[in-house]
Amino acid sequence: MKLKTYRALLNISQAKLAQLIGVTELSVLKYEAGTTIPARATMLRIYQLSSGAVTANDFYDLEGLAVTNRIDNVREQAQKDAKLVVGLMSGTSMDGIDAALLLTDGQSFVKDMGSASLKYSDEFRARLKLAESAVREALGDLNQARIICPTLDQIITESTDLHVDVTEHLLQKYDYRANQIHLVGYHGQTLFHRPAIGITVQVGDGKRLAQRLKIPVVYDFRINDVRHGGQGAPFAPLYHEALALQMGLAPVVVANCGGISNITVITGQSKDLFAFDCGPGNGLIDRFVSARTGKHMDEDGVFGLQGSVNESVLGQLRQKALILADGSAYFDKQPPKSLDIHDLQLIAELDALSLQDGCATLEAFTADCIVKSLRWVEERGVLVPTFWVLGGGGWNNPVIVRELETQLKVYLGTQVKVQRAEAVGWNGTALEAQIFAYLAMRSKLGLPISVPGTTGVAEPLTGGIFVD
Repeated sequence: MKLKTYRALLNISQAKLAQLIGVTELSVLKYEAGTTIPARATMLRIYQLSSGAVTANDFYDLEGLAVTNRIDNVREQAQKDAKLVVGLMSGTSMDGIDAALLLTDGQSFVKDMGSASLKYSDEFRARLKLAESAVREALGDLNQARIICPTLDQIITESTDLHVDVTEHLLQKYDYRANQIHLVGYHGQTLFHRPAIGITVQVGDGKRLAQRLKIPVVYDFRINDVRHGGQGAPFAPLYHEALALQMGLAPVVVANCGGISNITVITGQSKDLFAFDCGPGNGLIDRFVSARTGKHMDEDGVFGLQGSVNESVLGQLRQKALILADGSAYFDKQPPKSLDIHDLQLIAELDALSLQDGCATLEAFTADCIVKSLRWVEERGVLVPTFWVLGGGGWNNPVIVRELETQLKVYLGTQVKVQRAEAVGWNGTALEAQIFAYLAMRSKLGLPISVPGTTGVAEPLTGGIFVD
């Protein structure tokens, strides 16, 4: 008996799958065209069931099992278990809040149901920066930070209430009521991230959010991972994997570009899931543009498109821009690893460049950090996929996209294919908010939200605090 080429993977528990298909012993198998199906029924972690690309006709019955019917049962059960969850994300760029509505079972089924956003006023952004400065000065000690910044609690309350506003707008936009929403995943605002000393601080009042929305909330996702020796980041990979497998995109690299850039390498087998922060996304560019012009970013790459990359300064950035608090070079640190936005440093050599050339050089540096980080993937013995999907607001800058494509083709060959998230049917703008909707559902179910290959935690670990 033969089976077409599929990589097995359905992100549900083995116990649940066993119950659905009547198998007590399960193994993860990679089936290639022309291989013989094992005589014993130790099969079936089949991915992409909800998308319909794997159909019942692709499989033979094994040892009397009505396998084809049971495949349909798995798909139907995943959809029945799916709930409406809101995800909320305010990134390190501090420009606003993204909100996403996701239908998910927290495992194999995800469906984009809409999104909304709220842009911070310049006044509130300045207050948020003030709070960040105080928390950083206090090395993450919020009590000490309150002495430095007496308005800290007021700023946190204001931030929480803005998250209420964008959630209410999201529900109104798509005609949903609060009692139709199962859960809210509330990331909060990162003000300090230093896993080396066991501290990560995301502020936001989860209890207040739940009370005002009248919807249960999961918040403070990262702290449990850090307390167990993990990096507390990146947290996107499990959602990236669920999306990629549901749509049949593996093997693929998902590259996220926010204030910081990171990659998720998805081979099609969960044991190979691998992710880490690479370097700056927009973080250094935003800081450079703000210092020169007072604007928050190089919007649409307007400045960078008019400039040229200074190779000498680019080389200096590689040597000096990512030196950690302990004096070590981030580039030389083996994953798992993660960055705080303030680990990124503008260097003095940029001062001699024009605004346009400085932006072009920093945008090339973002791409350079991602491509040079691929050596860590290869050192794990994993072949770097040539298909890449780009998610996150940083990719709205065409200079970074152009630089990444150019550098990838030099590194991996001309067969590289790079697509924006929207081109493969994902909501790129809402992707980070969707991540925390998905992770909130997993947290509620007691499922892992971080794994060894992503944060370096010793074993798969759940996290988040639930408030009703």
